[in-house]
Amino acid sequence: MSGGQGFAHSLGRARASTWLLAAACAWALLLWLAAALGMGTRIAAVAAQAPGALPAPPAVVGERIGPLGQYAEAASRPLFTQDRRPRAFLAVAQGEGEGSGAALDFVLTGVLISPQVRLAILQPSGGGDSQRVREGAAPEGAADWRLLEVQPRRALFEGPGGQLALELRAFGVAGSAEPRADAGTSRPMVLPPPQPDAPQVQAAREATPDDARRIDDIRRRIEARRAQLRQQNQDAGDGGGRLRPLSGPAR
Repeated sequence: MSGGQGFAHSLGRARASTWLLAAACAWALLLWLAAALGMGTRIAAVAAQAPGALPAPPAVVGERIGPLGQYAEAASRPLFTQDRRPRAFLAVAQGEGEGSGAALDFVLTGVLISPQVRLAILQPSGGGDSQRVREGAAPEGAADWRLLEVQPRRALFEGPGGQLALELRAFGVAGSAEPRADAGTSRPMVLPPPQPDAPQVQAAREATPDDARRIDDIRRRIEARRAQLRQQNQDAGDGGGRLRPLSGPAR
């Protein structure tokens, strides 16, 4: 009796950690006994199953694009043009050099025809410096277009798309109205001509081989008039120091 009471008394004095350690030992003992008896060493065989049926392929749908003939209306009425009418265009290959294949987007502002030289004065439609192009040469920015012939009121160019004539713009006339929507080709925008050389360009535009002498006479008159004005200004400056006041006491 005394031995049993002493064991009970010692259990009552045990700590909580002692009880947790005892529980872990008990679980370990149970797992060892289960493994010794063969738990987890036998796996039941699964019966073989018959293969299932394959999914059926989708039904074949007819051609949605249709024949090419039904799209003729799209070609005769383009979607991305204002008047829904076909326009001629020029295909340009890339990588053929700067200015190669470029469109002739210039305005003819003047021509010069004389026995020594025949040239056209061009200005970009978007604005910029004017350039002089002789017969047989190509303008800067449009190397594929060559000036074929200079006429009194127009210049004829030849390029990849054939021949193109630029009409001379008349000075002092307001810009023409926008081209009609049914026009076959569009003409580049006309800009005002440069003002400093207006008299010379006007004379050059009306020049013909027979009037070369008149052009030289006009130039000589302009130079003579300028020399006369310079002489008058110089004389007025030299005589200003000798002028005396008209009123006041004489000295």
